[in-house]
Amino acid sequence: MKTRLLCRISTGQFSGEVAVQGKLYNSEEFSLFAPIESVEYSSELAEDSYIDGSISVDILENKDDLVLISLPQPAFENGQTITVKKEQLSSY
Repeated sequence: MKTRLLCRISTGQFSGEVAVQGKLYNSEEFSLFAPIESVEYSSELAEDSYIDGSISVDILENKDDLVLISLPQPAFENGQTITVKKEQLSSY
């Protein structure tokens, strides 16, 4: 099932990509570069600053208030599959 994960977004290194920062269920941070078509945001992207947005993810499993999701690209710290809190998802 597809949903959106709330995150912070900035410009990427190359055209067609953005830098994404988010938090795991335990408040540790993760980051990745993702295709621009996988994110939504409402204000203009600027270099060296992050804005609020969301990224498209797949829900793999959930238990209580935790959800195992698959990111569109692997995170640098954790790989492509991470655990977040339900409250971090925009439409769950």
